[in-house]
Amino acid sequence: MNKPLIFGGGITLVALAVAPYFVGNGVESAVNSTIDSINEQVIYKANVVDYDKGWFSTTATINVAINIGAIMSAQQIDADEMPMDENPTMTVMFNAHHGPVYFGNGVGVGKVKYTLTIDGEELREYAVWDESKALYSNEGVVGLLGSLNFRDEIPSFSITSEEDGATVSFSGYRGEATPQGDTTVYKATSDLLSGEVEGAAFEMSSMSVDTIYSGDFVSALKGELFDSKVDVKKVDVKIASMKISGFEAESDITVDDITFIADTQVNKAADTANIYVEYAVGKVSGPDMEASDMVLGVAVNNIDADFMRAYQKFNNESMLMSPEQVPEKMMAFIQENLLSQLEAEPEINITKLTATVPEGSFSANANTKLVGITSLPGTMEDIGYWVSHLLADASITADKAFAESMMSGYMMGQIMANPQAQSMTPEEIQAAADQQAPMMIQSFVQQGLIKATEQGYETKITLKDGQADVNGTAIPLPFAPQ
Repeated sequence: MNKPLIFGGGITLVALAVAPYFVGNGVESAVNSTIDSINEQVIYKANVVDYDKGWFSTTATINVAINIGAIMSAQQIDADEMPMDENPTMTVMFNAHHGPVYFGNGVGVGKVKYTLTIDGEELREYAVWDESKALYSNEGVVGLLGSLNFRDEIPSFSITSEEDGATVSFSGYRGEATPQGDTTVYKATSDLLSGEVEGAAFEMSSMSVDTIYSGDFVSALKGELFDSKVDVKKVDVKIASMKISGFEAESDITVDDITFIADTQVNKAADTANIYVEYAVGKVSGPDMEASDMVLGVAVNNIDADFMRAYQKFNNESMLMSPEQVPEKMMAFIQENLLSQLEAEPEINITKLTATVPEGSFSANANTKLVGITSLPGTMEDIGYWVSHLLADASITADKAFAESMMSGYMMGQIMANPQAQSMTPEEIQAAADQQAPMMIQSFVQQGLIKATEQGYETKITLKDGQADVNGTAIPLPFAPQ
């Protein structure tokens, strides 16, 4: 018999037997770290009720309370209006089988196979769902190299309030996370969320979430963009259709193809981040309302890490402050932390703003950046100081019909503000505004404030060194620095 082979096989068996114990220690450390992270958030309080670690498995019971008082304080709602006498508490059940070869509920290869459930029994007096299911469940595997696979679910449920006749119906939620290179891709879907209260109703259908992140999932949920443990690269939320009805007769509003996108790029070397957020709506229909292809894209660049960490800390602390304390504390926060952000030369850019309405369409973009700041102004209300450090440019284009429609709306306001127009009917005011709108636009063209094009009109604006320029014409600013 080959002794080295037997010896090597023995070492392998010992390693497989011993490894789960050390992985179990890692699970315990991860649980404690997660609880510490939860407790860093003012509105949550977590504590371990029971923890049982074996050689091959771990079970834990954790209570998580929601600080309703802190939430209401942050919203400046009187504590007397608190809807319940004590903070609601959820019981989280955690079970893990340790690898590298795990047993228990199934057999496989991986560091840890786990299940996490929130039974939600304390909420059954408010909501109805399948008796055999937990309110939330998450089951997954942490691979030998740290990759994460999991599936989570919220079952369908309904809520009925006999007191005010309100109802809510939710079709359920299903998500799945899979590793993709050095990142994790999380996708989730829900078919329908609807509700009704006091005759008004809403309905959202075909909702989906698509997220790409790397690192620690708990840190990702906390939004720690600058923590080395996490990098949230993309969030994409879509709703196929939303309908609101019943507030007034024949007032149904339908919104189709709603999209929210957030992309983040973290510069570890500079300790800054760029964030891009985009909102889009395919179509809006309702009484006296029709629009399509609506998009708003905003890029916030050069976000300083130290400033954001300080802001996150202040935001947590402010939830426990009385409303009277917040302004003073906010000013102190600004004095202590704002300069580091301003020195990073932050940018807020509207990369795209477009819409199409029956009268036509328009598009716009704008870039703004604060440059050359080395100290805070004597007073934050010093407009001249900010203008002297502001670098900006913007452009707006519009169809002729759209521009005239907008100008007509402006002229209607001007006419209605004139006491001499009090005797005019709405039809007469509209006719007068429609007649004056083209002449007013032409006046702006002659002044150089807008330019006529083959498609309609456009305007380009720049601001530099405290000086404004519109279509090549210098425009004096009353608050520009001298």
